Amino acid sequence: MHANVTFKIVSWDENPFEEVGDGPKLTQAHVKRSFDGDLTGTGNLMYVMTHIDSGDASFVGYEKVVGALGGRSGSFVLRHTGYYDGGKATAELEVVPGSGTDELVGLSGTGRFSAGYAEEHDMPLDYEV
Repeated sequence: MHANVTFKIVSWDENPFEEVGDGPKLTQAHVKRSFDGDLTGTGNLMYVMTHIDSGDASFVGYEKVVGALGGRSGSFVLRHTGYYDGGKATAELEVVPGSGTDELVGLSGTGRFSAGYAEEHDMPLDYEV
């Protein structure tokens, strides 16, 4: 199945945990998101990021999503892998196997997003339950 999803960033709290001279800066960011469309609900996300001197960054993260997907309620975890380049964050997403609960037990899927400075961002998701 294909889900048309949009998200908004509700909050972003980013803090460094390693800053070494000329090397890359490492940060962690706690992000809260809201979802609309074929997925409704909220996300609680933690990124670990590597910032390089050009201003670009690479990141990985895990997000617990609670809500309803295609009319089925429950929760699941998304794994994020992406980068920030030139004012735009791009990520590939994967539902962590075995993370679905309630009506989303057995959920699998992949998605992506490309987010700039707009308030709302598209996040298509292909999935099976």
